[in-house]
Amino acid sequence: MAVVKSADRVILILETVSVRDNGISHGELSRVSGIPKGSLSPLLSNLVDRDYLVFDASNKRYLLGPKLMALSSRYLSTYHLVRIARPIMHELVGEINEDVELAVMKNTEILFLYGVDSSRPLRHVIAVGDRAAAYAIAAGKAILAYLPEKELSGYLSSVTLTPITRNTITDPEVLRRQLHDIRSDGVAHGYGEYYEDINAIAAPIFNLYGDVAGSLVVPLLSTRLDPEEYRFIETRLRSAVARISRHLGFEPGTEENGR
Repeated sequence: MAVVKSADRVILILETVSVRDNGISHGELSRVSGIPKGSLSPLLSNLVDRDYLVFDASNKRYLLGPKLMALSSRYLSTYHLVRIARPIMHELVGEINEDVELAVMKNTEILFLYGVDSSRPLRHVIAVGDRAAAYAIAAGKAILAYLPEKELSGYLSSVTLTPITRNTITDPEVLRRQLHDIRSDGVAHGYGEYYEDINAIAAPIFNLYGDVAGSLVVPLLSTRLDPEEYRFIETRLRSAVARISRHLGFEPGTEENGR
């Protein structure tokens, strides 16, 4: 129960500091929160060390720190992405009559934020909130292809390319070459690498700064792969991600080119 009590106190501290525009002193925070000074000190020290709070030595007051601001920014950007992508995804499904999913990268995995089902939804479907190995799915490769070299190298050194199906890429150099091709073409393809009977087409979404913000993916039954239909879906997908990126403030030619 001590852990729960400490967690409650940390939340109380952050909530109390957040409503003080000019910060709050140790004594005032103890008085307002009801946390004894002796118990408050180590909590404040830990929050400052981890950048959730900053301590202004000139007036001896605590203010919200950059780590908390960064977390808030990530939440807002994710929500903003879903809000912008949602109507365009519905239009895309209406054009191609295939499922469409919106994905972002979280740590080393792909997180699915939103999905729109077609009139013929797939048997194997990744639900909103699900995570998947980035290297094994088109949605992930569309994002990995546009990471700066340092981030991509960090990713490859932190994950083991474990085979999920017999088609999963497990050689880092083979994956690198494929990511290079994706970057040149602007579209990622998956051929039964996560589910053996599911292929996929994915394309990256870019933000105001030219960074890859996520991807849209269209999963397809491998038995229903008609070349002409495939090209049509790819064309409409490219158009959809371009529209989403434009709404995020992206201007073509500013995408991350660190490699």
